[in-house]
Amino acid sequence: MELQDHLDGFERNGIQVYAISYDPVETLAKFAERFHITYPLLSDPDSATIRKFGILNANMPEGHPWRGVPYPGTFMVDEQGRVIERSFYANHAVRDSVARMLQETFRVADAQRGEVQTVKASPLSVTAYLSSGTVRGGQVLTFTVEVEIEQGWHIYGRPLPEGYVPTTLTFEEVEGVAFGEVDYPAPRPYRFEALGETLHAYEGRIVLKASVLNRRREGFVVKAHLRYQACDDRECLPPQEMGVELPLKYLDNVK
Repeated sequence: MELQDHLDGFERNGIQVYAISYDPVETLAKFAERFHITYPLLSDPDSATIRKFGILNANMPEGHPWRGVPYPGTFMVDEQGRVIERSFYANHAVRDSVARMLQETFRVADAQRGEVQTVKASPLSVTAYLSSGTVRGGQVLTFTVEVEIEQGWHIYGRPLPEGYVPTTLTFEEVEGVAFGEVDYPAPRPYRFEALGETLHAYEGRIVLKASVLNRRREGFVVKAHLRYQACDDRECLPPQEMGVELPLKYLDNVK
């Protein structure tokens, strides 16, 4: 159903959507009629194609009603039929939101995303957003922070000697929500003449990302904190912290 809701975004970017299931044609036809599905639903009742793609859930024993079900996930295939990207989860209750697929897997630049918040404190400007403003149970979203650093300034990366403050993104705990490890870009060695040391640092623009797995049945607010220390060639400012809060509206999995 969520694929149908975002179908315009796929088609606008030349992406054809297909869904494959071990369900028989009759079951898929009823599903398509009930939920007004207009993209192709492919029936693979003996799971032959599912096996060829290596995504059969072999944990389901013979005779189990779910025998033949694949792991939930996505393949991106080019015009020549080559798989160029994929995303899968071992847990059937977990899957990427379609908005996250469009942005992270298919790299669609104009994909819709959630509320955007920008905080500025010279020499930094921080823009944060979620891949969607809505979330369902078991969905995975992406939290993104774009950091713009004024010319001539740097913020520390890792590794660092003791006593320095690396750039760190943290999240306040939310019951029923799991935040993944933050993906930090690689810093470069930089010579700080005022300190007489060469340290790992960022300059210009950097992007930090983390996954957000929701198991709640109600909306919530993602509260994140960016801690950093900025330096130029003459001085280092005291460590600072910026906070952002992004709301998520909960949607039921079944309309």
